[in-house]
Amino acid sequence: MTDRLPDNLALLYSRFGSNAIGEILPGDHFHVDGVEFVCQYSPGSTANRFYIVKNLELVERYRRLCRRFTGSTIVELGIAEGGSTALLALLAAPTTLVAIDLEPNPLEALTEFIEEHGFADSVRPHYGVDQADGRRLGEIVEAEIGDRSIDLVIDDCSHQFDPTRASFETLFPRLRPGGLYVIEDWNADHVMYDAVRAGFENLSAAELEVEQERFRQMLADGAHTQAVRRREPLSRLAIELLVARSSHNDIVAEVSVDEFWITVQRGPGALDPSTFRLDEHVRDHFGFLPPLRGARP
Repeated sequence: MTDRLPDNLALLYSRFGSNAIGEILPGDHFHVDGVEFVCQYSPGSTANRFYIVKNLELVERYRRLCRRFTGSTIVELGIAEGGSTALLALLAAPTTLVAIDLEPNPLEALTEFIEEHGFADSVRPHYGVDQADGRRLGEIVEAEIGDRSIDLVIDDCSHQFDPTRASFETLFPRLRPGGLYVIEDWNADHVMYDAVRAGFENLSAAELEVEQERFRQMLADGAHTQAVRRREPLSRLAIELLVARSSHNDIVAEVSVDEFWITVQRGPGALDPSTFRLDEHVRDHFGFLPPLRGARP
């Protein structure tokens, strides 16, 4: 097993330290078909022991979802340390599970798991894929799934508005009527903001000045390579989908929002994957949504 520290986890380690990241989840353990799962975000998964970035309550939610979609065609955005992909494979026994991740290096643990459990024909991971790249994502789905519809999409990837919306526009038209599109950690920006604010409240005046200077420097560094603009929180997508559902249409059948997920059920209406744009179905008659800041990909 080679050492592997994904770029996103390396960034979190550099910003907050490995101990702080390790404390986000309690490290609970559970087993499925002889495979151990550890509820933490850490590198070091093996073919028989995976780290999964979910607590036990969310894992139970996955169990119920997999019972509903046993033998289905599933697309998962975000592999991380392989725990969710392995869990979906074991619990849902999918006909096809296509998983993508921005990290370019394949996860050896997942590769070995797929071989050892005989999932080579059904579990298809793809690495180095930006979820915002609609053309690439569409090509992968077409190659792996062909003319079949998708039954379930789970987006546990960037947790950012622009790329998450881009993936939705690519994959939602390919979802079968009645299928589900699940967006996890939709409130990540809110949770992070609350945590940072709470952390600042406990600092002394001198410590607060140091942290504010670090923040200003981070913005200055970013300005050297790209325009700095306040990004949209992912929660905006939840509002857009609710507004889309508020109009009488046969595209979005149902939207639910809770602690973990935005869940969107596909309606029976026909959609063209090459031309579908969510904007055309969000009729904001009462000005709930301010104009987007900057152009989207």
